[in-house]
Parts: sequence; C-alpha cells; structure tokens
Amino acid sequence: MQDAIRILILGVGNPGRGDDGLGPRLLERLRETEGGGPRVSAGESPPAARPPGNAGNAPAVDAEFRYQLNVEDALAIKGYDLVVFVDARETGDAPVEWEEIVPSKSISFSTHEMAPASVLALCEELFDKTPRAYVLSIRGYEWDMGEKLSEGAEKNLARAVETLRDFLGSTHGKKRSHRPQGSSGDE
Repeated sequence: MQDAIRILILGVGNPGRGDDGLGPRLLERLRETEGGGPRVSAGESPPAARPPGNAGNAPAVDAEFRYQLNVEDALAIKGYDLVVFVDARETGDAPVEWEEIVPSKSISFSTHEMAPASVLALCEELFDKTPRAYVLSIRGYEWDMGEKLSEGAEKNLARAVETLRDFLGSTHGKKRSHRPQGSSGDE
C-alpha cells in the first residue's frame, strides 16, 4: 500500500490589508467548511515536528499562514509531497488562477519577500527535495487597511475554496498530477 500523500497549503497575505488577506481567509474557510479541515497554524514549525494531518491512505493535509514567504519556508516544505501556495493578486480577469510551478533557475529574495518558485529552488538546493507545487492566486480589488474583503474578492474566494476542495478530493492520497476544474486553464 502506498503511503498517503502529504500536502501543505500555505496561505500568504496580510489579513489587515483588505483583499491581501485572501490567502489566510481561504485557510479559515477550509477549516469552517471541512468540519475542522486541515490544521491551520501561523507557526513556523517544520513538518517533522508535527504529526501528519490525517491518518490512513487519505491525503495528509496541513495548512499554515504566512504574511510573506521567506527562506525558512524551504525547510517548511521539505517534508511534503505537494505544496499549494495561496495568495491574492492585483491583476487579471480570471477570479482564480491555478498554475503548477517548478523551481526557479535562480534563487532570489529580498528582506521583504520570496517568490514560491524561489522557495522551491532553495528547498531543492539545500535538501535535495522538490515537492510538486502549485500557486492558487485569487483576484483581489481593494488593498486598504482593514480586515474586510471587497465584494468581488468574497465571490472569488468562494470559487477558490471550491477549486482547492476539488483538487484535494481528487488526490485520493495518490502522488499524481492534477489540474482542478474551474481554474483559469479551463475557462
């Protein structure tokens, strides 16, 4: 019997900046709609320090909140088979975009942020491990101070939750590629 796939969902963004909080809000919605759903943590503890999210052959799903990605996230993702980075975006017509990513050819970061592909590249460089990775970006519209999401972002968030739920349901604990229905590639 194949081991269950280990999945990490990283919700990235600042909940105090309007629609920038879409990543963390998606984690909250998953927890609310999945009867507890994945454990959501704001901590930085590596996966080896925590038990897997689920037992048996179901996907083991953990979820963590980040204000921004940093070099330490290479350590956080190394214990997973699959990572989904969830973040808000300011441009584009599609309410939700789903993209498989690979490690960037160069590792770049600043003291402020790091791109998901750079986190993957650093994980590969330091730990010789490259989990399959996706970016689920959600279209936002308002970035002012405050925790309230715009009306458009709320609608897009609902669609993103469905997209991610469909993806998680389709993995069935197997290590394989999948593109969820309803992502921008299907429109």
